[in-house]
Amino acid sequence: MQNHQIIKKRILTLLLLVTATALFMPKSVATTIILDFTTINSTDIYGAKTNAFDESIYGFSNMGLNDVINNISSAISNDFFGYSYAGLSAGKELNINFEVGTIGSGPSNGDNEFSYFQLGNVTSRQSYLGHACSGCALTSYWQGKVIGSIFTNNIATDLAHYATNNKELINLIAGTASHEIGHSLFLPHPEGKELNPGESDYGLMATGASQPSMPNNQRVLDRAFSNRNFDTLITRLGLRDVQIAAIPEPSTILLLLSALLMLVVKRKIY
Repeated sequence: MQNHQIIKKRILTLLLLVTATALFMPKSVATTIILDFTTINSTDIYGAKTNAFDESIYGFSNMGLNDVINNISSAISNDFFGYSYAGLSAGKELNINFEVGTIGSGPSNGDNEFSYFQLGNVTSRQSYLGHACSGCALTSYWQGKVIGSIFTNNIATDLAHYATNNKELINLIAGTASHEIGHSLFLPHPEGKELNPGESDYGLMATGASQPSMPNNQRVLDRAFSNRNFDTLITRLGLRDVQIAAIPEPSTILLLLSALLMLVVKRKIY
């Protein structure tokens, strides 16, 4: 019984320490972008409606829906985490998170700041590839809202014939998504080609519109954010240590410790 009381006091002390740390520690500015491929009849803040993503209209070879979604989400993550830049210190990465989810679910990582992008077949007559609210991923006012859309049936109709393999089809969709996410982080269109570590002379924020009038055959390449754009992302998002595994939010730690404390009390009863 005495050992049990000692354990209980230690857990209480630890709980108080973690609570104080959570209250006074600097707040993270990390935001999570949730990519929704499956919701039917979802609507973004501009009134654009989409149904679920349909991979069958692209002509993927030996890839099912889940494989395609996983490859698209991995390619988007690679655009933000997969390249080396002069302004990126060793062991550091952008302070932003991505996950596949559904509108209304919230992020599984417990982040308080999050927003959604819907990726699917447009049903509200938009004829272009996608859009996003400029800078809205950086402001608390739009947290929890659908701030951008990728119209995947328009991409298939307008661009899929440029692709010669699965990887290039993935680049078409992921490149469009990363471009629109870039807008939500307040990145503008460039005036022309920009230095970048990708396969194209055109960075991810380039567009076929004037300027910079990027040829559509560049969209099948594995493009990257320009050096200038990535420096801007570092300034706006900040950097963190490279994430090896998910780190719980302070609130999650408190819940875990509270549960542990309740378990100790329960064991005392029994």
